[in-house]
Amino acid sequence: MSAITPATMFMISAGISTAGTIMQLNAQRAAAAEMTRRYEQEAKVAEFEGLQAELARRREVEQILANNRAVKGASGVGESRSFLAIQQDVRNVLEKDLKNIKFNTNKVVTSYDRAIYNNKLDTRYSTIGALASASSTIVNGWQYHDMYLQKGEKTFGQKVIGFKNRIMRG
Repeated sequence: MSAITPATMFMISAGISTAGTIMQLNAQRAAAAEMTRRYEQEAKVAEFEGLQAELARRREVEQILANNRAVKGASGVGESRSFLAIQQDVRNVLEKDLKNIKFNTNKVVTSYDRAIYNNKLDTRYSTIGALASASSTIVNGWQYHDMYLQKGEKTFGQKVIGFKNRIMRG
């Protein structure tokens, strides 16, 4: 068996570098998928917390309205306009509060949606960059291989095919 020539070493080096780039790409993809999953989970939690805040505020207002009715009943005052106006004011404040809670919840969920989109975009561009890097490494390795190929030496492809044939023949 012959010694490894510089031409072959360049091809081996290019193959190892390409394999490393592809492994790094797979690790980046896995990390990005995990971040996306986490952002999606956080968005769901934010929606749930928004619903809880709405429910808590509704319960608070219902308690205030019930207390006002109890005070009115205990005082013996009938359905006066001022009492009805106070009750309506409380309901109006509730509607404003619910709109603010919904707005703030949507703002948080939207920020997570943007983070998910940016993460997916980063993954796409990282993939393109890694494939370009791997391709460039292979092309450079092949060029160096051809440049350092000694006279009469088989090319890397011929060596690989010859090795494969020897293995298959047994």
